[in-house]
Amino acid sequence: MSDPQILIADRISAAMSSMTTSEKRVARVLLARYPAIGLESVTAFAEQAEVSAPTVLRFITKLGFGGYPDFRRALREEIDDSRKFPLTRPRPTKIDVGSDFGNELLEVVRATLGEIEPAVVDEVIELLADDRRSVNVLGGDLTKTVAGHLLYHLRKMRRAVFQLPAVNQERADRLIDLGKKDIVILFDVRRYQDDVVTTARIASQRGCTVILFTDQWMSEAAEVATHVFRAKVETSSPWDSLLGLAAIVETLALALDRRLWSVVRPRLEAVERYKINLTSRNKSPAGDKDQRSDGPDTAVFESRSKKPAV
Repeated sequence: MSDPQILIADRISAAMSSMTTSEKRVARVLLARYPAIGLESVTAFAEQAEVSAPTVLRFITKLGFGGYPDFRRALREEIDDSRKFPLTRPRPTKIDVGSDFGNELLEVVRATLGEIEPAVVDEVIELLADDRRSVNVLGGDLTKTVAGHLLYHLRKMRRAVFQLPAVNQERADRLIDLGKKDIVILFDVRRYQDDVVTTARIASQRGCTVILFTDQWMSEAAEVATHVFRAKVETSSPWDSLLGLAAIVETLALALDRRLWSVVRPRLEAVERYKINLTSRNKSPAGDKDQRSDGPDTAVFESRSKKPAV
């Protein structure tokens, strides 16, 4: 049997080009309903993927497994690994924070960005560029900081961006108002939160577009997500890294900036004027569109005014 350290999702990515159309259908269903469907019987798996049982077995073979029992065993091991948390992970006895660990963190970013599909980024940017859609963001216990980083960028570039409440009752009040034109962005990494997964399911049932940021093992929210971004989170540290998730957020922010700069620039200029007015007692509200800000960001706007159209 092949290396058990290689994640099943990574095996799928590596083998996708050699798969038949039916096998690719099995791959998509497995990734969308990961990991639950993989723990079903071959027959149940095949029925849900709308293929034959032999097709599922050929798919498993292309992933490098000797048979379906080996595949299910590897899947269970991944689930066990995904449930580990700092108290149960081994402590490194020695680590060079200036070199070895730094290289690990660089690899987290490289590996994460290396797996991003440009077509998925383009689709998500088109969704986020449509300000007729509201954007609603929710982070988990660990990921709320990186979710906040995404909120910062989105609020600077467009209107109707909201943070879904952490309190479940307040979140329910918000979810009831969402529908087909709304986007729900969720962050959920290992030690996955049931409330985040349930939020994804409710949003999907209401017709929302669900975008999920998760780790290499993938939250169950992936089953209903329209678009999924997977980040590497594991290093030799017992604490998961958020650098991969942050790198995806930065990538989307840059792409959205390029897509919307002609709209974003006057918006940011107005925001800077209002910020100065709000912090100064001697200035009147900025109502004149020709009024220029002498704030620290003016030079940034000037330098970017020559930016080529995208």
